[in-house]
Amino acid sequence: MKALGWLVTGGLMLASALQAQPLADLQVRLVALRNEQPIRLKVDVDLRHRGSAPLHLNDTHQRGRAIVVYGSHGPEVREQRWSETGNRFSVWRQSKVEVETPLVGEAEAGDLVDPAGMLALLLRGATLLAVEAVTWQGQPARLLTIQPGPFVADGAKTTGSGPERFVTEAKIWLDAGGSPLALERSMAVRLGNALQVMQRQTLTFQQVEGRLLAARSEETYSGTALAVLSSTDEKKMKITVD
Repeated sequence: MKALGWLVTGGLMLASALQAQPLADLQVRLVALRNEQPIRLKVDVDLRHRGSAPLHLNDTHQRGRAIVVYGSHGPEVREQRWSETGNRFSVWRQSKVEVETPLVGEAEAGDLVDPAGMLALLLRGATLLAVEAVTWQGQPARLLTIQPGPFVADGAKTTGSGPERFVTEAKIWLDAGGSPLALERSMAVRLGNALQVMQRQTLTFQQVEGRLLAARSEETYSGTALAVLSSTDEKKMKITVD
Protein backbone atom coordinates (compact mmCIF):
# COMPACT_ATOMS: atom_id res chain seq x y z
CA MET A 1 0.00 0.00 0.00
CA LYS A 2 2.87 2.37 0.81
CA ALA A 3 4.41 1.67 -2.60
CA LEU A 4 1.08 2.44 -4.27
CA GLY A 5 0.81 5.69 -2.32
CA TRP A 6 4.32 6.71 -3.38
CA LEU A 7 3.45 5.96 -7.02
CA VAL A 8 0.30 8.09 -6.84
CA THR A 9 2.13 10.95 -5.11
CA GLY A 10 4.96 10.77 -7.60
CA GLY A 11 2.52 10.78 -10.51
CA LEU A 12 0.75 13.87 -9.18
CA MET A 13 4.05 15.69 -8.66
CA LEU A 14 5.18 14.80 -12.18
CA ALA A 15 1.87 15.96 -13.69
CA SER A 16 2.14 19.24 -11.80
CA ALA A 17 5.70 19.77 -13.00
CA LEU A 18 4.76 19.02 -16.62
CA GLN A 19 1.83 21.43 -16.44
CA ALA A 20 4.06 24.24 -15.13
CA GLN A 21 6.78 23.63 -17.74
CA PRO A 22 5.23 25.71 -20.59
CA LEU A 23 5.01 28.74 -18.28
CA ALA A 24 8.59 28.28 -17.09
CA ASP A 25 9.80 27.98 -20.70
CA LEU A 26 7.91 31.14 -21.65
CA GLN A 27 9.34 33.09 -18.72
CA VAL A 28 12.87 32.18 -19.84
CA ARG A 29 12.08 33.21 -23.42
CA LEU A 30 10.68 36.55 -22.27
CA VAL A 31 13.99 37.51 -20.65
CA ALA A 32 15.65 37.48 -24.08
CA LEU A 33 12.80 39.49 -25.64
CA ARG A 34 12.83 42.39 -23.16
CA ASN A 35 13.22 45.80 -24.76
CA GLU A 36 15.91 47.79 -22.97
CA GLN A 37 17.11 49.92 -25.89
CA PRO A 38 15.90 53.42 -26.84
CA ILE A 39 13.09 53.36 -29.38
CA ARG A 40 10.48 55.68 -30.84
CA LEU A 41 7.02 54.39 -31.79
CA LYS A 42 4.21 55.94 -33.81
CA VAL A 43 0.78 55.02 -32.43
CA ASP A 44 -2.37 55.57 -34.51
CA VAL A 45 -5.49 55.50 -32.34
CA ASP A 46 -9.15 54.97 -33.20
CA LEU A 47 -11.53 55.46 -30.26
CA ARG A 48 -15.31 55.00 -30.22
CA HIS A 49 -17.56 55.72 -27.24
CA ARG A 50 -21.27 55.14 -26.80
CA GLY A 51 -23.20 55.97 -23.66
CA SER A 52 -26.91 55.76 -23.06
CA ALA A 53 -29.41 56.58 -20.34
CA PRO A 54 -33.14 57.37 -20.31
CA LEU A 55 -33.77 60.13 -22.91
CA HIS A 56 -30.03 60.48 -23.50
CA LEU A 57 -27.55 59.21 -26.11
CA ASN A 58 -23.89 60.11 -26.45
CA ASP A 59 -21.78 58.93 -29.40
CA THR A 60 -18.15 59.91 -29.91
CA HIS A 61 -15.65 58.82 -32.56
CA GLN A 62 -12.07 60.09 -32.43
CA ARG A 63 -8.89 59.39 -34.40
CA GLY A 64 -5.42 60.61 -33.62
CA ARG A 65 -1.73 59.90 -33.39
CA ALA A 66 0.79 59.86 -30.55
CA ILE A 67 4.53 59.34 -30.35
CA VAL A 68 5.84 57.02 -27.63
CA VAL A 69 9.52 57.36 -26.81
CA TYR A 70 11.41 54.87 -24.67
CA GLY A 71 14.73 55.93 -23.13
CA SER A 72 16.61 56.21 -19.88
CA HIS A 73 13.57 57.71 -18.12
CA GLY A 74 11.24 54.91 -19.23
CA PRO A 75 8.31 55.25 -21.67
CA GLU A 76 7.06 58.77 -22.42
CA VAL A 77 4.04 59.82 -24.47
CA ARG A 78 4.67 62.84 -26.73
CA GLU A 79 2.94 64.78 -29.48
CA GLN A 80 -0.57 63.53 -28.74
CA ARG A 81 -3.01 65.02 -31.21
CA TRP A 82 -6.55 64.15 -32.25
CA SER A 83 -6.85 64.58 -36.01
CA GLU A 84 -10.59 63.88 -36.26
CA THR A 85 -13.39 64.13 -33.70
CA GLY A 86 -17.09 63.57 -34.25
CA ASN A 87 -19.73 63.89 -31.53
CA ARG A 88 -23.48 63.26 -31.50
CA PHE A 89 -25.52 64.09 -28.42
CA SER A 90 -29.18 63.75 -27.47
CA VAL A 91 -31.48 66.42 -26.07
CA TRP A 92 -29.38 66.67 -22.93
CA ARG A 93 -26.58 68.32 -24.92
CA GLN A 94 -27.27 70.19 -28.13
CA SER A 95 -23.84 71.60 -28.94
CA LYS A 96 -20.69 69.91 -30.13
CA VAL A 97 -18.23 69.37 -27.29
CA GLU A 98 -14.56 68.46 -27.63
CA VAL A 99 -13.70 65.45 -25.53
CA GLU A 100 -10.35 65.77 -23.77
CA THR A 101 -9.25 62.14 -23.79
CA PRO A 102 -5.56 61.14 -23.86
CA LEU A 103 -4.67 58.99 -26.85
CA VAL A 104 -2.24 56.76 -24.98
CA GLY A 105 -1.89 56.44 -21.20
CA GLU A 106 1.46 56.03 -19.49
CA ALA A 107 0.67 52.43 -18.46
CA GLU A 108 -0.41 51.62 -22.03
CA ALA A 109 2.84 53.08 -23.36
CA GLY A 110 4.84 50.70 -21.16
CA ASP A 111 2.93 47.70 -22.55
CA LEU A 112 3.57 48.85 -26.12
CA VAL A 113 7.34 49.33 -25.83
CA ASP A 114 8.07 46.36 -23.55
CA PRO A 115 5.30 43.77 -23.73
CA ALA A 116 7.74 41.06 -22.63
CA GLY A 117 7.96 42.77 -19.23
CA MET A 118 4.18 43.00 -19.02
CA LEU A 119 3.83 39.31 -19.89
CA ALA A 120 6.42 38.32 -17.29
CA LEU A 121 4.38 40.15 -14.64
CA LEU A 122 1.17 38.50 -15.88
CA LEU A 123 2.76 35.05 -15.51
CA ARG A 124 3.91 35.63 -11.94
CA GLY A 125 1.92 33.19 -9.81
CA ALA A 126 -0.31 32.24 -12.76
CA THR A 127 -2.09 28.91 -13.11
CA LEU A 128 -1.92 27.08 -16.45
CA LEU A 129 -5.42 25.98 -17.43
CA ALA A 130 -4.83 24.48 -20.88
CA VAL A 131 -2.29 23.99 -23.67
CA GLU A 132 -3.54 23.52 -27.24
CA ALA A 133 -2.00 23.09 -30.69
CA VAL A 134 -3.66 25.71 -32.91
CA THR A 135 -2.92 28.03 -35.83
CA TRP A 136 -2.40 31.77 -35.69
CA GLN A 137 -2.94 33.67 -38.94
CA GLY A 138 -2.17 30.51 -40.89
CA GLN A 139 0.96 29.41 -39.02
CA PRO A 140 1.28 26.60 -36.44
CA ALA A 141 1.09 27.86 -32.88
CA ARG A 142 0.49 26.85 -29.28
CA LEU A 143 -2.24 28.43 -27.20
CA LEU A 144 -1.72 28.75 -23.45
CA THR A 145 -4.78 29.59 -21.35
CA ILE A 146 -3.87 30.89 -17.90
CA GLN A 147 -5.45 32.39 -14.82
CA PRO A 148 -3.23 35.17 -13.45
CA GLY A 149 -2.31 34.79 -9.82
CA PRO A 150 -3.47 38.00 -8.08
CA PHE A 151 -7.16 37.61 -8.99
CA VAL A 152 -10.08 35.79 -7.44
CA ALA A 153 -11.33 32.73 -9.35
CA ASP A 154 -14.61 32.63 -11.23
CA GLY A 155 -17.57 32.39 -8.88
CA ALA A 156 -15.60 33.22 -5.73
CA LYS A 157 -17.29 35.37 -3.09
CA THR A 158 -15.55 38.24 -1.36
CA THR A 159 -16.39 39.83 1.97
CA GLY A 160 -17.43 43.35 2.87
CA SER A 161 -18.16 45.70 -0.01
CA GLY A 162 -15.91 43.90 -2.50
CA PRO A 163 -17.09 42.45 -5.80
CA GLU A 164 -19.28 39.36 -5.79
CA ARG A 165 -17.48 38.09 -8.83
CA PHE A 166 -14.07 38.89 -10.29
CA VAL A 167 -13.31 36.77 -13.34
CA THR A 168 -10.06 36.98 -15.22
CA GLU A 169 -8.44 34.87 -17.90
CA ALA A 170 -5.62 35.30 -20.36
CA LYS A 171 -4.71 33.49 -23.57
CA ILE A 172 -1.22 33.60 -25.07
CA TRP A 173 -0.40 32.39 -28.59
CA LEU A 174 3.21 31.21 -29.15
CA ASP A 175 5.08 30.53 -32.39
CA ALA A 176 7.14 27.40 -33.08
CA GLY A 177 10.13 28.92 -31.29
CA GLY A 178 8.15 29.79 -28.16
CA SER A 179 7.90 33.55 -28.77
CA PRO A 180 4.58 35.32 -28.07
CA LEU A 181 2.43 36.11 -31.11
CA ALA A 182 -0.59 37.58 -29.33
CA LEU A 183 -2.27 38.02 -25.95
CA GLU A 184 -5.95 38.19 -25.09
CA ARG A 185 -7.01 39.08 -21.55
CA SER A 186 -10.47 39.56 -20.14
CA MET A 187 -12.07 40.61 -16.88
CA ALA A 188 -15.58 40.89 -15.47
CA VAL A 189 -16.65 42.52 -12.20
CA ARG A 190 -20.11 42.49 -10.67
CA LEU A 191 -21.30 44.48 -7.65
CA GLY A 192 -24.74 43.01 -7.06
CA ASN A 193 -27.26 44.49 -9.51
CA ALA A 194 -25.77 47.97 -9.23
CA LEU A 195 -22.71 47.68 -11.46
CA GLN A 196 -21.37 45.27 -14.06
CA VAL A 197 -18.11 45.86 -15.90
CA MET A 198 -16.49 43.83 -18.67
CA GLN A 199 -13.13 44.46 -20.31
CA ARG A 200 -11.32 42.56 -23.08
CA GLN A 201 -8.03 43.37 -24.79
CA THR A 202 -6.15 41.69 -27.61
CA LEU A 203 -2.50 42.58 -28.24
CA THR A 204 -0.67 41.41 -31.36
CA PHE A 205 3.13 41.41 -31.18
CA GLN A 206 6.03 42.00 -33.54
CA GLN A 207 9.78 41.49 -33.19
CA VAL A 208 12.25 44.23 -34.14
CA GLU A 209 15.94 43.35 -33.90
CA GLY A 210 15.18 40.60 -31.41
CA ARG A 211 12.99 42.78 -29.19
CA LEU A 212 9.29 42.16 -28.60
CA LEU A 213 7.03 45.13 -29.37
CA ALA A 214 3.29 45.57 -29.70
CA ALA A 215 2.00 45.78 -33.28
CA ARG A 216 -1.74 46.19 -32.65
CA SER A 217 -4.08 46.56 -29.72
CA GLU A 218 -7.87 46.19 -29.67
CA GLU A 219 -9.72 46.84 -26.43
CA THR A 220 -13.41 46.84 -25.52
CA TYR A 221 -14.74 48.17 -22.22
CA SER A 222 -18.43 48.05 -21.31
CA GLY A 223 -20.32 48.83 -18.15
CA THR A 224 -23.91 48.82 -16.90
CA ALA A 225 -25.18 50.61 -13.80
CA LEU A 226 -28.60 50.25 -12.20
CA ALA A 227 -29.79 48.39 -15.33
CA VAL A 228 -30.50 51.66 -17.17
CA LEU A 229 -27.12 53.38 -17.60
CA SER A 230 -24.70 51.82 -20.09
CA SER A 231 -21.37 52.73 -21.63
CA THR A 232 -19.17 51.08 -24.25
CA ASP A 233 -15.68 52.09 -25.38
CA GLU A 234 -13.75 50.52 -28.25
CA LYS A 235 -10.12 51.47 -28.72
CA LYS A 236 -7.84 50.31 -31.54
CA MET A 237 -4.14 51.12 -31.81
CA LYS A 238 -1.69 50.44 -34.63
CA ILE A 239 1.98 50.65 -33.64
CA THR A 240 4.92 51.17 -35.98
CA VAL A 241 8.59 51.98 -35.36
CA ASP A 242 9.07 55.63 -36.19
